[in-house]
Amino acid sequence: MHFRGRHEFVNWVLSTRMMPPVAVAIPMFFIFKQFSLLDTYLGLILVHGLMNLPLAVLLMKSFFDDIPAEIDESALLDGASRWTIFRRIVLPMAKGGIAASAVLCFIFSWTEFLFVLTLTQTGIKTVPVVSSTFVTSIGTAWGNMAALGAAAIVPAFIVILLVQRHLVRGLTMGSLKQ
Repeated sequence: MHFRGRHEFVNWVLSTRMMPPVAVAIPMFFIFKQFSLLDTYLGLILVHGLMNLPLAVLLMKSFFDDIPAEIDESALLDGASRWTIFRRIVLPMAKGGIAASAVLCFIFSWTEFLFVLTLTQTGIKTVPVVSSTFVTSIGTAWGNMAALGAAAIVPAFIVILLVQRHLVRGLTMGSLKQ
């Protein structure tokens, strides 16, 4: 959709991705402590969502830009509302982009280390944080670390298999101009 200031809005969202995560880890710790979100699933979901939002916006914007505007215009002429056009026409056409964005966001969240280490203290740990506990002053438990690393690949592999048919189309969409 066209609205005033949309380019500035997109640039602002993308500029948040350029900031190094370590610059906001400590301020987020104090904010999450104030709102009692430390060591909670909701806190981690918020952080991962906020950190992956710029990537998803960048990817999805390019996929939505590839959908011809004539399709929207013809649906409007046929009497469809904007919501109906989005839900029944645009979203099905952007399935590949949604799949590609979902896989990349999942992988970035699955391998994220800094925020989980900073914002959790007791029970909630992700694979990279648990893997770091195998390195101690006595030595490194290489066998345990290798087993955990091999097991950590399985969920990412399953996610990619589930969206595989949409993923191939999404990664190649826009590569040929008509």
